[in-house]
Amino acid sequence: MKQLVRLGLLLVAFLLGTFAQLSAQSTSMSVFMNDGTIQTFNMQEEDQVYFSNNTYLVIEQVSVSSVTNISLAEIRKITCEETMDIPENQAPSVIILPNPVHDVMTLHNLNGNQKVQIYSISGQLVRSFEANGDQIIDVSGLSIGLYLVRTQSCTLKMIKL
Repeated sequence: MKQLVRLGLLLVAFLLGTFAQLSAQSTSMSVFMNDGTIQTFNMQEEDQVYFSNNTYLVIEQVSVSSVTNISLAEIRKITCEETMDIPENQAPSVIILPNPVHDVMTLHNLNGNQKVQIYSISGQLVRSFEANGDQIIDVSGLSIGLYLVRTQSCTLKMIKL
């Protein structure tokens, strides 16, 4: 059971890291090992992270011609952090307010009419609609959890409470 929980946590971290790459130019991924050491990887868009035979976490960094295999039994946890490489005077194009969201969210700065899709953390499309400008969206029907909101220009994380 403990192994199943660990595998579930690794899968969530993996998905977060993968989806974080959709909206960021790079992602810093830290792998915390059972022996107390930490391995850090700076992932670029072309890099890949996947599981091999439910035994290894494979980190393939095309950007630096490196492949790392880490046994799942040796991993305590994985964290991912986006690095946006955006100049200080340039704000992200689209933002969600408030975030975390209770019943209603506002998408700010949509340029023109855009298709917006909301995905569950498992990757399932839960809602799709057209929006523009500063659009107010009712999300009261969504379950509590982490979601990805994808527009034509970016992918954002949304927490539903």
